[in-house]
Amino acid sequence: MNRGKLTKEQRYILAFSALVFIFALTKYLIAPGNMKVSFYMFELVSMTGVLLIIYYFDHVVRDLHKQISEKDAGIESLQKKIAYLDAELKQKNSFMMKETAEDVFKDVDAIFSDMPPFSNRSEFCNKALSVIGKNCEVIIGLFFVYNKQSQNFSVEGNYGIHKDEPITPFNIGEGLHGEALKDREIMVLEDVPDEYFNAYSGLGGSRPGYIYILPVADENRAAGVLELASFKPLKIVEHWEEINKKLLELITE
Repeated sequence: MNRGKLTKEQRYILAFSALVFIFALTKYLIAPGNMKVSFYMFELVSMTGVLLIIYYFDHVVRDLHKQISEKDAGIESLQKKIAYLDAELKQKNSFMMKETAEDVFKDVDAIFSDMPPFSNRSEFCNKALSVIGKNCEVIIGLFFVYNKQSQNFSVEGNYGIHKDEPITPFNIGEGLHGEALKDREIMVLEDVPDEYFNAYSGLGGSRPGYIYILPVADENRAAGVLELASFKPLKIVEHWEEINKKLLELITE
């Protein structure tokens, strides 16, 4: 309630008081001159009673407004606290997500030590993708390795798509995968067009926003390429040197 300004209820009470006063004054003006003193005394008491009633209601209205103002102030204070706590919670969640993402591949040996035994290369590729996919938010994973029979790099392992999906093989230097393998350089594609995923069924309306093309190779060997798709950036690039070394070690066992 603003100081110095009458509320709507107070204006009504003031108007009512003014009408009562005018009515009483008019009555005295038109009343006979020989009215008894007791009549005036009774009128005075009656007027005092009316004024007391008006004062009481004005006091009640003021008290109600004060209570409402205090509650509004309390609600505003609570809203500020909720907004502050919400912002703090979001900041903590963001920090925790960042910490988790950074620590996922902190101990590469420990991660791959949990990988089940494998009997052939295809089994290794699928299990390696499964381990990586479970440790970071991968939507699609493909593991290309060199096929001596066809003399190109073809899919030996997949994650998140059907194993019978037709995926085009490549040679070193051909396409993005071949270039990444040739240069031993990681490629990260952002804002990937829908056409890139036309070959993959089962994705529905969802389209990953990030593609990672990760060469599994060193100076002397070009074992294969991992392709990982995700809705958000992955921290795997920061740990790829260790992961690549571990994959090369396992794939040549």
